[in-house]
Amino acid sequence: MMTLRESAEARFENLGRFVVRRAWAVIFLVLLFAASLSSQAPTIQLETSVESFLRDEAPAKLSFDAFRDQFGRGEILVAAIRSPDVLAPAFLSKLEKFHRALEDELPHLEEVRSLINARVTRSSDDQLIVEDLLEDWPQSPSAWSEFRAYTLANPLYQNLLISKDARLAVVSIEGSAYPDEDRAPDFSDAAFDDPGAPDSPSFVTGVENDELVNATRSVAERFEAEDFSIDLFGSPIMQSDIASTMQTNMARFVGLMLIIVLVLLYLLFRRISGVILPLVVTLPAVSGTIGSMAITGSNLSAPTQVLPSLLLAVGIGASVHILAIFFQNFDAGESREDAIAHALGHSGLPVCMTSLTTAGGLMSFISGDIEPVVLIGIFAPLGIGLSLIYTLLLLPALLSVLPLRVKSTESRELEGALGSDRIGDLLVGVGEFSIRQARAILTVVALVSLVCLVGISKIRFGHDILTWFPDSHPVRIATFLFDDEMAGSMQLEIIADTGVENGVHSPRLLKGLEAAQEELSSGKSGLKIPLGKAVAITHVVKEINQALGDGSVADYRIPENRQLVAQELLLFENSGSDDLENLVDSQFSMTRVSLRLPYRDPIEYVPYMARVVEIFQEKVGPEIDIWPTGFLSVMGSTIDAVIRSMTRSYILAVLIITPLMILLIGSLRMGLVSMIPNLVPIIITLGIMGWTGIIIDAFTLMIGGIALGLAVDDTIHYMHNFRRYFLSSGNVREASSLTLRTTGRALFITSVVLSAGFFIFVFGEMTNLYYFGLLTSITIMNAFLVDIFVSPALMKMVYGGDRKTA
Repeated sequence: MMTLRESAEARFENLGRFVVRRAWAVIFLVLLFAASLSSQAPTIQLETSVESFLRDEAPAKLSFDAFRDQFGRGEILVAAIRSPDVLAPAFLSKLEKFHRALEDELPHLEEVRSLINARVTRSSDDQLIVEDLLEDWPQSPSAWSEFRAYTLANPLYQNLLISKDARLAVVSIEGSAYPDEDRAPDFSDAAFDDPGAPDSPSFVTGVENDELVNATRSVAERFEAEDFSIDLFGSPIMQSDIASTMQTNMARFVGLMLIIVLVLLYLLFRRISGVILPLVVTLPAVSGTIGSMAITGSNLSAPTQVLPSLLLAVGIGASVHILAIFFQNFDAGESREDAIAHALGHSGLPVCMTSLTTAGGLMSFISGDIEPVVLIGIFAPLGIGLSLIYTLLLLPALLSVLPLRVKSTESRELEGALGSDRIGDLLVGVGEFSIRQARAILTVVALVSLVCLVGISKIRFGHDILTWFPDSHPVRIATFLFDDEMAGSMQLEIIADTGVENGVHSPRLLKGLEAAQEELSSGKSGLKIPLGKAVAITHVVKEINQALGDGSVADYRIPENRQLVAQELLLFENSGSDDLENLVDSQFSMTRVSLRLPYRDPIEYVPYMARVVEIFQEKVGPEIDIWPTGFLSVMGSTIDAVIRSMTRSYILAVLIITPLMILLIGSLRMGLVSMIPNLVPIIITLGIMGWTGIIIDAFTLMIGGIALGLAVDDTIHYMHNFRRYFLSSGNVREASSLTLRTTGRALFITSVVLSAGFFIFVFGEMTNLYYFGLLTSITIMNAFLVDIFVSPALMKMVYGGDRKTA
């Protein structure tokens, strides 16, 4: 009676014969299916917004969406303009032209703010007048002197529109929150009450953001001069530059990967068909996966850009195992049908097993809280499944109809003389050494793993988008320069919700908000991150009160009377200014406080935001709901999601792969033992990250899941074939040698292909890709080395002598 393994191998052999006898029909159907999926690949969209890292149901994302629906996009593109004197008439004249050009030429624009339209609040004949700072230009030297004194003394302008030394002016550009620039928010509380409602609008996409950024750069280039030096930065710029870098990198990575694959496949097979066929089988799986993403409305993002290279490398590896056995048998004189059938019978089961375990390792990402990582957990297994189908159906069909040359005996002998089997000899030698020194090797591996476990305890987490760019990147330079000169390039939004109509009119609430801002500005809060600037409804109320009084500093305060606050705000609304729309909702039940802060690693803002919320809550009272939102809040939530995702996905990956290993190998003992060479490379990589201080972010958290899924491939091929030869010979050394000689060469090539496929990311422009590619490449090669060194030693320790039991 056949064993389960033998029965499965026979079925794969029968599948090979079935495909050969219906080759053209299989080719037509498979290519028709592949073309239907791939046809949608060109429609895929890029998404690089900071909130795209969080799942749609994440509280921080829902809160941010509600904030944008109520108050606008909130993400500011900043033009920092340097000049010897930004209050000189000539400079201001050019600034006005720059300001107007931005208003006239930028698409998807909500508002441009600068000294040109800075708010001035005054009274005349008991009427409140709100006008632009340069609505009427000074006409005399004395008027210009008064203008300069007023501008430099105005607390609203300092560190927001102008530096204290008057050598830097700021133009803030806020894009529309919606793709349709004619659509305006309804300023209702509905979005905050039910931010996940089905009729919630879709916000700007990467395409619209790129259009805004590119148009801004075009205008800035026209105005750039020695005395009008413009630096652009802000989250819209970061997102746009990441998107453009992604497009460049993806083309470069796939191109480099193809070159590497072509070279390695030719070195392995020494025939053109061995080079072309794996690509013909694998590329449709890659394009079909991207097409499936487009069909489902999913977008490519910074992390998901690794998908094409990942799928290409995995698909090539599966094809290599089939082709290696086919060409060996075909050159030995077997007919095409027999060679194809025997190749599928020999390698079909382990190829299927490795695809399942690799997909299982990647499926663990579905449980994560990082949306792009979740998408990898969905579409990478889909791509691996497509690759498996094409490998088992399309590859044998093509092998049966394409003209193939049988290598002569002389040719094979010449290749042997040139050393084509030196790899096999080397691997066999490593296996024999491992068996002889089994205890010593396992002891060394245990000690290395222990040291790495200590390193794992030192791991740090983060999600610092700015450090993805090299030190010389203009956005990175401009951000830190602006922090030095204006004390705040980032923005944290604090929402205060009274829950009642006109609750914002409360002097107690306003004074509480003011007190919280003063505590943050004074440095008495004990927080290490200094507050650069705060913008809130409190400043508007104090401006109005001062303007309606005698203009003295003593009148720059919040009135004690609730009705007076309401009347003053009504006068402000009737003046024609729409500034309140950016600060309160239409019912005056909630308000925002915008805090300008210097750029830091976002992980530092997690405790900072918690303390800021505490301070605001203490000052306004427990009856007011306080919560953070905006760019920094989303970044902080992403860090928490990274930590949760890593812990959950790694545990789930082990829980998925371990029973698969036991089931597929067919032995509880060997299945559990086989997890040792699978986990050791992951432990080593994480230990390296801990000891060297490499941060785990949305990219590097994927290393373990990807590498575990791929490392299992080598182990399965080794264990599957070792078990076959051991059952036949009963000799550990002989079984290991046969395994490494027949399968080891293909394992070496596939490991090199996989490692090279990820190593190409070190040539990317962003540092996050560099570390991801380098560490994943190292992990894959470590997995191969651990398998050829540790697996034979483990088999020696498990089976002791040469007993025929497995």
